[in-house]
Order: sequence, then structure tokens, then C-alpha cells
Amino acid sequence: MKQKLLTIGTSSYAIKNKAGTPVYKVGFKTIGLGKHLQLTDANTGKEYYAIKHVLNPLGLAKYEIRQNDHVIADVKRKVKWTGLGTKFSVTSKLGTFKISGNFRAQDFKIKKDGQLVATVSKKFFSFHDKYGVKIERDQDAPFILCLVVVLDEVTHD
Repeated sequence: MKQKLLTIGTSSYAIKNKAGTPVYKVGFKTIGLGKHLQLTDANTGKEYYAIKHVLNPLGLAKYEIRQNDHVIADVKRKVKWTGLGTKFSVTSKLGTFKISGNFRAQDFKIKKDGQLVATVSKKFFSFHDKYGVKIERDQDAPFILCLVVVLDEVTHD
């Protein structure tokens, strides 16, 4: 997954497989005070999920993942009083997810109902935000990729 360096208004980037073939596209636009993103099929344009940044009075990051205009997941960043590491909780119709990362926000583990479902590593020496994502079998890859998009939005924007 590689994100463009600068975006103004409306933009997009591709998520590619190991062979470098675009499989998904993330399109986003700034509407009012929040970002709205869509994860679509790179070839057909079919929307899998939409991601909406929800403004929080405490300033903590909160995102909704939607499918067919229905909220199916809430992603919230957890406060860590030690300042070390990054954690997110995800309440969804697909299960309960916990996301934890190291203090530099470079490597993350995504667990669903206590089981590891994906690992995420930010690639170094790149002009763009670039991630390697390994998703375990029998998982909803587009949904997991939406979680990675939210991670990037929160930790590196």
C-alpha cells in the first residue's frame, strides 16, 4: 500500500498485490471538517467500504467504516498514558478487533477476537507512506485494508 505525498481536495492511491498489480483503490476527499474515503475495486470501481472521520470533542481519533451507508465498525484510538505504543479498538459487526503498534507507529498487529489476522509494517526509505500488509487466510481483506488506511490517517497525517 503506497500513499501519495500530497493531496488537495480529491485524490486517490492504489493498493497493489505482491506482483505489483493494483487490486484496490483508495479515493478520498475533504468535505467540511472531515475526510471521507472509499475503498473500491481497482478494476471495476465497485465500492467495498467507505471510511468517515468523525470529529470528537476530546480530539481523539474516531472513524466509522460503512458498507452500503450502514455503519459496520467504529475505530477508536486508545489513550496510552505511558506514551509508548499505539492502540486502537474496533467494534464491528465482523467481530472485535484490537490493533497495537510499537512506539514509532511503524509496525502493527491486528487481532480479531484474540487471533492474529494481519501484520502491518511501514516501509522505510520511501518518499511516500508505504506499507507491507500480510493478511491471514479467510479474512475480509478489504475490511482489514480499511483498518490500515485508518492507522495511516491517524498516526502519520
